[in-house]
Order: sequence, then C-alpha cells, then structure tokens
Amino acid sequence: MSEEQPGTEPESSEELESLRREVEGLHKRMEEIRAATEVEVLKNWQSPWKGADTVKAKVDSRLASNQEFRTIMTRARTAEATAAELSPPTDAAPDTSPTGHPAIGR
Repeated sequence: MSEEQPGTEPESSEELESLRREVEGLHKRMEEIRAATEVEVLKNWQSPWKGADTVKAKVDSRLASNQEFRTIMTRARTAEATAAELSPPTDAAPDTSPTGHPAIGR
C-alpha cells in the first residue's frame, strides 16, 4: 500500500499544476473578453451618465449574455473546485494566545 501512495502523488501534483495553468489561462481569456466588451460599451455609449459603476454594470450585463464568457466561467469554476479538492489541506495557524481572546492579546 505504501508503494502505491508515492505513485499517485506525482500524478496528482502534475494534474493539480495542469489545472492551475488551465484556470490561469481561462481567467486571462475572461479578462480579454471583459476588456473588449468594456471598449465596445465605452465606444457605443453616448450617455452623460457614464460613471465607473454604470459602465461596470453595463459590461457585466453584456457578459451575462455572452455565451463564450459564460462557458469559460463555468469551466473555470469547475477547474478551481477540482484543484481545491486535489490540493493538500493547509494547516490552520496555531493559536498564539494560549489564554484569553486573541483580539486583546492576553
């Protein structure tokens, strides 16, 4: 049984690294689509009420109906969830305050 464990760890590590690269690429593509959509919105929108929040809202509404963006977002979420399952759990920080509440430092 101990012989099987080392064989699966590198595979999991490689798979985890592959998923992380995929997620990074998906996020990059999502940002490219978002930037292109924002440029299009700013170019076509002639309203005097063009503030950062309204532009963001308009871009977000356009992205909600963009099939490519939605597909990429779904794939990124799935890959992130899979990567979270494969990644080793991180140890919680040890309690540095053995007595009292950590907020008051006693």
